[in-house]
Formats: sequence, structure tokens, C-alpha cells
Amino acid sequence: MDQLPDIEPIERRSLHKDLVDSLRRLIARGVLPPGSKLNEKDLCASFNVSRTPLREAVRALAAEGLVVVTPHRGACVATVSEDQILESFVVMGALEALAGELAAPRISEAQLDEIRSRHAAMLGCRAAGDLDGYYSHNRRIHDAIFEAAGNEILGNMRQLIFTRIMNLRFIARIDDDEWATAIAEHEEMLAALTERDGAKLGAVLRRHLESKRQQVARWLSRQPLPDQDP
Repeated sequence: MDQLPDIEPIERRSLHKDLVDSLRRLIARGVLPPGSKLNEKDLCASFNVSRTPLREAVRALAAEGLVVVTPHRGACVATVSEDQILESFVVMGALEALAGELAAPRISEAQLDEIRSRHAAMLGCRAAGDLDGYYSHNRRIHDAIFEAAGNEILGNMRQLIFTRIMNLRFIARIDDDEWATAIAEHEEMLAALTERDGAKLGAVLRRHLESKRQQVARWLSRQPLPDQDP
């Protein structure tokens, strides 16, 4: 049996959580693209697990709406329509805004220093043309804001939406003016955090996600229709 690329075997510890997290990450990165069938045999071999824990993980992702399970036909990655994608950015903007409002007044100096460090590293990656590095630091900045917010339910809701749209950050082409807007908004986020201004940070984050939504909408509008040649 073939071992799928970009997958490392999982240790037995915390097997269910690790499997769910790993599959969710593969879906988010587009390694398992929308509509693709989840081949049990290949996935079990790649993760070095049996069918039972894999099926439990698939059921968990089906409950999140990331996977569709069809009786007698197996499971596949859920497809998301253009409207659903753009609606997801609206919901994410509201969640990010609330996280910012909660995080700014309570963020610790250590957490703020971590975000400052990530911001500098993100800019360095952008200058070097390292997109994977840029998006990695970018995500950790947003993760850190949610961590500082200290609301587990809010973080869980964000995870459900984020997985649907994360892969678009890797495939949607960004114009130079859009890069400039994104970086300027991150500068504003850092300033609002430094000032411990929750209302300001919430407003910047909502605007930041609206910028992302418009960017993705423009990119989607330039894609060929399904019956057209690429």
C-alpha cells in the first residue's frame, strides 16, 4: 500500500486528538482537497494506526462539517461553495473582533513580546519572499490573540471556520497593494495591543478580515468557470 506524502506516523499517545488535528491540518493545507476521497488503507498506513481510531477521527470531522460520510461509499472532504467561503470570512471577522476586544486589556507582556517577535519575523519572511514562513508567523499572531482572549468556546468556534478558509491563504494570489494593506493592518493591531485598547483592536481585526474577504473574492472572480479550460 502507498504512503501518502506530507504525513508522518502518529504516536499512540493522545491518538484521537492527534488524528483529528492532523486530518484537519491536511484539509486546511489542501493536501486533502475538497471533494477528495479519504482512502482508509492509505491513511492508516501513513499514520500507522488501525481503522477504528481513523474512523472515529473521520466521524469527528464529519460533525464539524469538514468531511462528508456516505453509507457504503466512504468519506470525502466536504466541498465549500464560493458563497460559503465569503460568508465564512464575515463570521471569522466577528470572531476575531470579539477576540481582540477580550485580548487587548488582559494580554501579558510576555504574550505581547511574542507577538512583536512574530510580527518582525513575518516582515522578514515577506521581504525574503518566504510565503510559507510569512503565513506561519501570521497565523501564530492571530492564534496568540485568541489565546490572550482566554475564551475556549470562542477559540473552538474560530477553529471550525478557520479550517474551511485557511487553504485559500496559500493559493489565492495577493497583489502588491493587498500586501501593503495586510501589513499596515498588522501594524495597527500591534499598536492597539500595546495601548491595551480592545475596541480599537476589535475594529482593526474586523476590517482586516473584510480586506481578506475582498481579496479572496477578487481572486475567485478571476478563476475559470468549471466548464472552461484553465
